[in-house]
Amino acid sequence: MVNKGKVVLSFLMATGFVMTSAGIYVANPGMGWAAPADQEVSKQAKEGLSIFESVTKTNTNLTGWQIKGKGKLADTVEGILLTSDPQENVMAISETVSEDFIYEADVMIKDMQADATLLFRSNEDGWGSYMLQIVPNAGMIRLRDASDGEGKLKEERKVTVKAGEIYHLKVKAEGSSLKVYWDNEYKPVIEVQDDAYRTGKLGLNVWNGSVLFQNIIVSDLKGNLGAVVTNKGQWQPNINGKKGMAVNQMKSQQIYNKQAADFVYEGNLSLRPDSVAALAFRSSADGTKGYEAALTKEGNQVRVSLTKANGTRIASSQHTYPSQAGAKHHVEIKAKGNRIQVFLDGYTPAAIDLTDKTYTDGYAGIVVKQGTAYFQDTYVTDASNYYSEKYRPQYHYTPIRGSASDPNGLVYFEGEYHLFHQDGGTWAHSVSKDMLNWKRLPIALPWNDHGHVWSGSAVADLTNASGLFGDSGGKGLIAYYTSYNPDGPNGNQRIGLAYSKDQGRTWEYSKTRPMVIGNPGDNGGEPGGWDFRDPKVIRDNDNNRWVMVVSGGDHIRFFASTNLLDWNLTDSWGYGDYVRGGVWECPDLLQLSVDGTSQKKWVLMISTGANSKTGGSDAEYFVGHLTADGKFVNDNPAGKVLRTDFGKEFYASMSFSNMPDHRSVMMAWMTNWDYPFAFPTSHWKGVLSIPREVSLVTTKDGIQLAQSPIKELGSLRSQLYSTANKEVSPSSQNLLKGVTSGAYEIEAEVEIPAGSQVSEFGFNVRVGGSQKTVVGYKPGEGRIFVDRSASGLTDFSSLFNTRHEAAMQTENKRVKMRILVDESSIEVFGNNGKVVFSDVIFRIQPAEL
Repeated sequence: MVNKGKVVLSFLMATGFVMTSAGIYVANPGMGWAAPADQEVSKQAKEGLSIFESVTKTNTNLTGWQIKGKGKLADTVEGILLTSDPQENVMAISETVSEDFIYEADVMIKDMQADATLLFRSNEDGWGSYMLQIVPNAGMIRLRDASDGEGKLKEERKVTVKAGEIYHLKVKAEGSSLKVYWDNEYKPVIEVQDDAYRTGKLGLNVWNGSVLFQNIIVSDLKGNLGAVVTNKGQWQPNINGKKGMAVNQMKSQQIYNKQAADFVYEGNLSLRPDSVAALAFRSSADGTKGYEAALTKEGNQVRVSLTKANGTRIASSQHTYPSQAGAKHHVEIKAKGNRIQVFLDGYTPAAIDLTDKTYTDGYAGIVVKQGTAYFQDTYVTDASNYYSEKYRPQYHYTPIRGSASDPNGLVYFEGEYHLFHQDGGTWAHSVSKDMLNWKRLPIALPWNDHGHVWSGSAVADLTNASGLFGDSGGKGLIAYYTSYNPDGPNGNQRIGLAYSKDQGRTWEYSKTRPMVIGNPGDNGGEPGGWDFRDPKVIRDNDNNRWVMVVSGGDHIRFFASTNLLDWNLTDSWGYGDYVRGGVWECPDLLQLSVDGTSQKKWVLMISTGANSKTGGSDAEYFVGHLTADGKFVNDNPAGKVLRTDFGKEFYASMSFSNMPDHRSVMMAWMTNWDYPFAFPTSHWKGVLSIPREVSLVTTKDGIQLAQSPIKELGSLRSQLYSTANKEVSPSSQNLLKGVTSGAYEIEAEVEIPAGSQVSEFGFNVRVGGSQKTVVGYKPGEGRIFVDRSASGLTDFSSLFNTRHEAAMQTENKRVKMRILVDESSIEVFGNNGKVVFSDVIFRIQPAEL
């Protein structure tokens, strides 16, 4: 019983998933490398050759090594030690053949008199090939035709080479284009056109001494399919993955040792014209039985079919799907029991959806039935492990593998929401029809010749203002990204452009306008090193223009354009008293109505990097207006801080462009730059906040932002418990006793009766043993808080702080709380979203009430 107070509570608890623990409480006042071992595993090569079925100690994906010339090969844990006789050549040539590829290795210079060489597109003896050489004694690298002679390729560049050092050597060969990369430099040091050799073997060469080679890798299929158990037809590693060719109407087939019965199997396929390729599943080890989910290229379209390995057709898609030249198609197979679904390129519903019980389990593989195709990123995930790992959220966006950080390019177009996000300096990509159920697509924007592809935004050009979409129906998508060149000063950050003509499935970097805005620090021919990143573009209909905001470190730069290509600087806003913590990043600009009326305001949002003054990274916003000449005018004085979120894991928020029904919805990366990638998850990193609808409301403190979970979340709900008009005191029974779930939502409205002396009340969530997370309110202080000090795992970073508070007054003697709990996060919306917390939590034991 409460000695000095009580509260009256009404709330609804709902879930669409599997629930953890929650509870209600009311309280009274007072609560390198080393030199290789000298062990030789090769034979001396005199007149003939020695064949090594495998090199087992060196990290390499090349196989079937042969020794030519005079010398020896030692396979050591430090790498392949290739040693020639004095003043002689020794070749180590693999059986691996490729035409277009990236071939690279780490090379330790053991002897300054010895030349170290990567051989590529080679014949049997190595003398009909290209040679990429390190010549230590001359201090150079050299790209040459091995056959030498007048008019033959020979390009040299000076470099610094020291004995005992390790250097990274890489060549990118595509057709007649040859690009050579030296050590850690991003830009090629040699770039030539030569067509003397178009395909051949890969290998190594040493002249006059010893060289150690490690991490000898050619670009190839990535995935988790394991080792090949059946190999039929013609297959090669390729710059696009694994290249397969059907010859003389005989299909090429590789079956791997990955076995599964119920699973999700994903892969990216590219087909040449008139080709047919498939992902094989539930196959026999020899590939004669099982299913094949096939794509048939039909001009600029592709059709999906499901067949048996013997060619018997089971079903075909009712219609075809777009397939531009060079398109990468994402195939997703879901097989559970007798039900088989095949999705293509994120489109829903499934292209194939049927039941068949011919095969119930087996191996996974890749198949080319006709023509030529390329396979990449093939992964099989057992159904029991699919999105069910420890700490894996159930209704928040997370990547199946890899990393998710800044959300990028959020845009609505042609009935779909597009979500891009950072993953290692690239734009990963997913699509959805409801912002909740996402389908993965291939990486949209990979690294390019200009550098890494950092954060940015996307817009729908619905009127062909850019002139880019004259041959694609007069509309398409444009992405603006931060180009970051690792060789340049501070990355020489610039604003680059890419576009898509096929509903975001295929993206092209602009050849005529690869960069639309240069670094403001550029000085003549010298690249600038100013902070200049994270462009966000929005339509300003009132002034018939597009507006771009770009972070400048301690200010925001405003640009305007009428054609989405040519941008003029209109304002540099911020500086001085506006800066209260870390570097300004990831700006967003929205035009929002006030209190649902026709009055509108512009809202500029920023995230600030980790800084002790703000307890890590933070997020804030400014309310004002844009002048006709493109200047931002803040309604509040510099120094008045409006925080977007009072939790510690909310960064790089971005709103969707071109939203239907004039809605404004944003998402953010749930992390803090004090510990951005430190969370204890396996195989994947990063989670995004739930999509939130944002608006402006008038309060006693002025116009402020209000946030609410999107209405679409209601489709996930199934009611677990509800009650109304319950009086709760410290001695009351827990109203939520016996209610358990892992992912759920609590809506509560709490009235504080007149004369109540209650000091604190709230909810305990994710309770288990001594673990809990507390969402509470202190009426006497008018403060709402989240306390995760006992939430579970908190020691993965010494900077992980555990209690967060914010001022929030009662409204009509009532407090409203909306609490969204997932497997590793909690988001709290107080008083209709006027105060919001976003925090991660990692419970160690299963939760229970």
